[in-house]
Amino acid sequence: MTSAGIGTVFDSAAAEYAEVSPWLWDRIGEAAVTAARIRPGERVLDLCCGVGSSAIPAAKATGPQGHVDAVDLAGELLAHGRRRAAGEGLRNTRFVQADATAWEPGQGSLYDVVQCVHGVFFLPDMDAAVSRLTRLLRPGGRLAITTWAEGAMEGFGRLLAEAVSRVRQTPVGPPGGKQAASRIDTEEELAGWLTARGLTRVTVTRSPLRVPLDATLAWRIALGSGFRGMLTGLPDPTVEQVRTTFAHLLGERRMGELDATSLIGTGTPATPPPA
Repeated sequence: MTSAGIGTVFDSAAAEYAEVSPWLWDRIGEAAVTAARIRPGERVLDLCCGVGSSAIPAAKATGPQGHVDAVDLAGELLAHGRRRAAGEGLRNTRFVQADATAWEPGQGSLYDVVQCVHGVFFLPDMDAAVSRLTRLLRPGGRLAITTWAEGAMEGFGRLLAEAVSRVRQTPVGPPGGKQAASRIDTEEELAGWLTARGLTRVTVTRSPLRVPLDATLAWRIALGSGFRGMLTGLPDPTVEQVRTTFAHLLGERRMGELDATSLIGTGTPATPPPA
């Protein structure tokens, strides 16, 4: 899927994405910011920021003397983020609609921390993109990448794919980013991948998260995440058929919780960025 296509999927998911944030995205964002060890006064770049689930806690951590640039392709998600920041009185955060792979901080404005929470595997070439991100850091700055742990979200995704396949009577593949994500879904793989991108002092933190599910919340998560891409282009009556089939499968398979365990990898560029 192209960058524009990903942005369209998440724009369509904005309302549900915001609804499920307290159960899912906000909890993951808080854990990511804690692992990044953001300090007062630091400049932070939050890529693929969504509704601000990691940008908002980053803004609180860096305080009024710091600054957060929150970047995403999906304008509807950014609008939610702006409202959240305004509601919490945060004036040190800028939400910008832009392509993460082309973002430039401006002359003399390198970052202390660059973080990307569950977005890196949607980038067209995540190896090249993350290698480039290290050049946006000040000497001694930290890069923090959050991805799904091995097995996380998989059972949920398979069940939704089965529901779509039954209704459409045709096989449905995994959502965008699945193949890339599987390359970095263990502590060893994520640490090795970050090291290969030129980072040193690499650490990986496992952040367990289990979300109790009922049919209503499960459907909201399906609509408020990258899984929504499975429903792209389907007419409303077909989507409703998928919803009822998915609810039936959840009960039949006794899926009462969602495994949303994340891995958070952090590191520092081995050499200062070029002048």
